[in-house]
Amino acid sequence: MLAGLPGPLETFARSLPSGADEDAFWASVQRAFTVERSIIHLNNGGVCPSPTVVQKAETAIMAEAQRGPFYAFEGQVAPQIEAVRDQLARHFGCTADEVAFMRNTSEAMETVQFGLALNKGDEIVTTMHDYPRMLRTWEQRSRRDGVVVRKVPVPVPLSNPEDLVGAIVGAITSRNKLVMCCHMVDLTGQELPVRAIADAAHARGVPVLVDGAQTFGHLPFTLADLDCDYFATSLHKWMMGPQGTGALYIRKDRIADTWSLMSSDVSASTDIRKFEDIGTSPPARILALADAMAFHAAIGSERKRDRLVTLRNHWLGEVLRYDRVQLLTNTDAAGALATISIEGIDPLALRNHLWDRHRIRVRPIRQENVSGIRVSAGIYNTFDELDQLLTVLEPIIRFGI
Repeated sequence: MLAGLPGPLETFARSLPSGADEDAFWASVQRAFTVERSIIHLNNGGVCPSPTVVQKAETAIMAEAQRGPFYAFEGQVAPQIEAVRDQLARHFGCTADEVAFMRNTSEAMETVQFGLALNKGDEIVTTMHDYPRMLRTWEQRSRRDGVVVRKVPVPVPLSNPEDLVGAIVGAITSRNKLVMCCHMVDLTGQELPVRAIADAAHARGVPVLVDGAQTFGHLPFTLADLDCDYFATSLHKWMMGPQGTGALYIRKDRIADTWSLMSSDVSASTDIRKFEDIGTSPPARILALADAMAFHAAIGSERKRDRLVTLRNHWLGEVLRYDRVQLLTNTDAAGALATISIEGIDPLALRNHLWDRHRIRVRPIRQENVSGIRVSAGIYNTFDELDQLLTVLEPIIRFGI
């Protein structure tokens, strides 16, 4: 039932030696997608399209599910779901008993945020650049439970990561119960020093929750590189799985102390699967993740990251020639995403102009100390598409919209 990679792409990816024709390789990858090429999608930090093999796998599994009673199909695929869980755990570097399937990063994060037993006066440390929904979650717990939320600023760009580590440590008190931070900031694409933050928090007896929405399938890393207690991610972003797929890692010894968002049997208190007990849910999305992970593995984590950085530098190097353009991302610690501001240009107006007139999609940012547009190319994007962006941006930078 679980389809594999298309033969030509798998063979090509596995046989191509280092230093071989990169253009031919990436042209092969680009043909693995069904994206509409009359639109230039440069907001892959939102949702990435899935390659054809993932689309076909999900469709085939959904069709199979309609052929007979759902309970019979569900029983048939249960072992396959566990096989996908094993694959996901190996990719992250943890045990299968520490990974739950979620629908997105927000659900995974809020499972922890609402699942922790916190009392009035307990404190949480996070940053001003954490994802707005996650900050709103703490605001709700603050109103409902009296939890105190301490938010530290993130310099833009983050030139010295030790400054952020110091600010987080400085905000930790004896009442602190958790540190929450992004692995990569959604606003700028800035990678944060998660391991240093985790080490500092653990030295003070404080667990760490990491929002990895932008990094899983994007940057090469494992749990050992982060050493966090909780990690949440979306698998429909850079892993390019079906829309509505995500994952939650919880360290084994913290599962019992984390309540599930929906009720679960007391016998499952130490079982990571209690977080998946949400009633009837289609298994096709989860099963098709096997194809997404196989596609990712055929390319290779490092090679994929390097390609994304190459695409970023292709457009970024050109626009930074202009004095009116300011880079808001320290690209020494970043990947595909970069945010720029153009003097005198409103980000929302620019986003609308690019979309309405040229069918180019970017993300406008107007929040805290960040104002600009975020561009994030995917592995299916071409240099020609980025050159079209540059052709449109150059007169705007020089003369305005």
